[in-house]
Amino acid sequence: MFNLLIESTQAYAQVGMFLGALMCLGLGGLVLGNSLYWRLHALHVSGTIIGVTNENGMYCPVYRYAAPDGQMHEAKSDTSSGGIGGKNTGRVVPLLISAHNPTQAREANNYLLDIIGLLLVAPGIWLGYTAVTAYPVTPMTWIMAVALIVYLAEHGRRIVIPKGQRLSVAEWKKQHGLSEMSVIDLSAVKPIEGIAGAAEFQKTQQAQFASYKKAAPLIGLFAVLLLGFAIYQGRKIARLEAAGLRAPGEVVRLKEEYSSSGGGHYDYFAVVKFRTDNNVTVEFKDDIGSNPPSHRPGDKVTVLYLADTPQRDAIVDRGIWWNWAIPAILVLAAGFVMGLLVVVLRSGASRKT
Repeated sequence: MFNLLIESTQAYAQVGMFLGALMCLGLGGLVLGNSLYWRLHALHVSGTIIGVTNENGMYCPVYRYAAPDGQMHEAKSDTSSGGIGGKNTGRVVPLLISAHNPTQAREANNYLLDIIGLLLVAPGIWLGYTAVTAYPVTPMTWIMAVALIVYLAEHGRRIVIPKGQRLSVAEWKKQHGLSEMSVIDLSAVKPIEGIAGAAEFQKTQQAQFASYKKAAPLIGLFAVLLLGFAIYQGRKIARLEAAGLRAPGEVVRLKEEYSSSGGGHYDYFAVVKFRTDNNVTVEFKDDIGSNPPSHRPGDKVTVLYLADTPQRDAIVDRGIWWNWAIPAILVLAAGFVMGLLVVVLRSGASRKT
């Protein structure tokens, strides 16, 4: 009964991870694909901010730029925000003009969407890899997958708009102002300084730049810590892969430990017993825990250990790719944080000017 419960929980987690991976990869792919399409097909020009539109406290910059034929045009940003920094009237910025709508633009040096896309893709890759490697594929996996698909299909059917009530693509574009013939109402475009007040605008600019300066050292320190931990883990795995020995082992029990991350929960760590090449019995706790547990008592595993320090330097061998997963994830996280630091510093500098 206990084994059936564990197997069902593992299958539920495995299918949930796989569906989560598909969602993250799909959304991240759409965001990154859209950003890449803009950068490849949009018209690259320099534009000047002539003001902003104010819709419910969200400020959307409006630019004036010169087309290749020499004609001056206005374009509205495809994103808006509640902040006033970087929206100074007269500020010259590199622009991407939509290949299908000359009145729609976005700043060429804004990588926010790229970061969002990567933030979605990275956990999608991790979830997908974990789903297919950390848990065994059993008949219960397929049963749970079919059950979840039926559940999602039933609930998804309720929110589908009937065919006769759906808007056409042209009508949807018209309602959202995305028509190629759409014209910007310049009477609604106001200088941000006039909306916020010159003194208040300057004060807000200085406060935002000060906050960027304060955040930069903390972000940099966090990136260094991540990179240091990645190097430490990488050296350990490299030593094990280069000089380690492999031996058959068996999960003898699970150790339950409380984790404060994610709102607080319990993780289960496999306690593994194996014999070294010197016929010494060693028992160790695996470094990686999960909930539901990825192993059950009695599971056969391969142990990778150092002959001189088998008690201290032993891990469950999950294959070279999975063994290097944690150092790789830490390096990617450090790179992402460093990229975020660069964006913060550049953003702060651009808003000061």
